Amino acid sequence: MTTSFIAPRQKLFGHLDRLQELRATGKTTAPVNVEIDLSNRCSLGCQWCHFAYTHTRGPLAGHVKPEGAVSGGDLMDYDLATSILDQLDAAEVRSVVWAGGGEPTLHPRFDDVITYCNLDQGLYTHGGHIDDKRAALLKRRLTWAYVSLDECDAVAYQTSKGVDRFDAVLTNIARLVAADGPATIGVGCLLHVGNWQNIHRMVRLGRELGVDYVQFRPVIEYDMTAPGSIDGDVDWIDSAIGHLGAYRDDPFVMADVERFKRYRQWAGHGYQTCYWSAMQTVITPNGKVWRCINKREHGDACLGDLTIDTFADIWKRTGGSCAVDGHCRVACRGDQSNLALEPIMADYLHPNFV
Repeated sequence: MTTSFIAPRQKLFGHLDRLQELRATGKTTAPVNVEIDLSNRCSLGCQWCHFAYTHTRGPLAGHVKPEGAVSGGDLMDYDLATSILDQLDAAEVRSVVWAGGGEPTLHPRFDDVITYCNLDQGLYTHGGHIDDKRAALLKRRLTWAYVSLDECDAVAYQTSKGVDRFDAVLTNIARLVAADGPATIGVGCLLHVGNWQNIHRMVRLGRELGVDYVQFRPVIEYDMTAPGSIDGDVDWIDSAIGHLGAYRDDPFVMADVERFKRYRQWAGHGYQTCYWSAMQTVITPNGKVWRCINKREHGDACLGDLTIDTFADIWKRTGGSCAVDGHCRVACRGDQSNLALEPIMADYLHPNFV
């Protein structure tokens, strides 16, 4: 059996108790995973960033926000962060991911929060702020760390991300790999029309760095005013899929070709209910809880405020599946999970005859 670190369709079935609740009631007692944005500050200016509108500091600060946007805050208060972790633990949330929004490691007490947390932890980071001490902490405390590298040389990195930090990030990845601890270290590469030809170089770089895997995903381009429609070139994807085919049986390379095909041929979600929203949610630095990770700061997606209410109470009122509508993004984060959940949530005649 091939080990896959990233399997959004299959991993859901490790949580049959939550799926049974969801099928019976349309809700769950708690999500399996919660993303927490400690910081809405970011020191990069990635040209494809989907959350640039949340940034309070950095090259992309001041980016146009969605219509009706509600602020997600700047930096999470440390006492609020520890209170949230206690509440998630009590509610039987099974893991947290430090993400953004912005760059989580820019929070001035990031290391303290990581040390405090007793849940399984993962981290999405651009990798620019990891010294030896932090690398040791992350490798010891996390289940996994995922560095969004995206390019394979310094010139392309600066073009895509707006800063000259490629070599520094490689050094920081090497620190993570060398540190003692159980955490899995992955490198992410977003493919687009300008870099898909470098797939083989990216794989080779990942092997040289000694990471556990390299993941490839397509850059998703859409119009914020019409998020359900593609707004960019997708013709390159067929060629990229051809290159990725060389790694079909390579466990080092995480590349869901079906995800690329679905984006290339996008004709809408094809389902009316988002079940994934009952399995995962996100909390922004000001303590607000949101319906969907892709809808941070979207006013109509705010479920509640943890500076006023408890997570358990907010989730009891609002946590569950929701309708897919015109505000849902092309090839959204929950799309692969929803494709798996749609058939098992359906009602069938004669259900006891299998």
